[in-house]
Amino acid sequence: MKLLKIADEAALLLEGRTRRLVVADLHLGMLINDGVVERLRELVERTEADEVIVAGDVKHNIGMRMRERKVVEELVKTIDVPILVVKGNHDGGIDDIAETASSHGIKLGKFGILHGHALPSDDVMQADVIIVGHAHPAVFIRDAVGGIKKRIWLEGRAEIDGREVEIIVMPAFNDLCASTAVNIERPAGVIFRRWNYRKGEVMLLDGTPLGRVEML
Repeated sequence: MKLLKIADEAALLLEGRTRRLVVADLHLGMLINDGVVERLRELVERTEADEVIVAGDVKHNIGMRMRERKVVEELVKTIDVPILVVKGNHDGGIDDIAETASSHGIKLGKFGILHGHALPSDDVMQADVIIVGHAHPAVFIRDAVGGIKKRIWLEGRAEIDGREVEIIVMPAFNDLCASTAVNIERPAGVIFRRWNYRKGEVMLLDGTPLGRVEML
């Protein structure tokens, strides 16, 4: 199985016998008609994906009210391929609407996928590459009038339980989400307790490398 970043998108493609599109942090329902579902549908078509995996927080509000139920139902109805939600901390109550996996993550070949708010399962910890959401990573770029946050990929290697693993922290697919500028703020998530993310490499969504966090 091969992993590819989709240019200018907060999405990965796992290529094998099944083409799996991986996204994180849709936060549906944060705003009305935010276009997230339609953008995801177009991306599924463009990549010819066979399946979508959401690495947590498919919806925004933690509770399950009628509005939240409707946005998740719209997602399942609009996307023409199977969707698997690796449950995030905002995903309570969706089990009867969408196919879900444990918040402790799933393992596909050498890849482990989880949201990142809960401890990974032992199976996920045996993966060579761990893909994580939840942190909404960004970088603060200073300019003459202050600065701006840009979503990023945050990647690096860590020794966990005596094994060296690669960690990929996904940017939020919903670009309206609040983000964490890793060069000035500490990201949220259990993986950051076991990984010196400041040694990690930063890349903008367009593929521009910015170097290590500690240098920014």
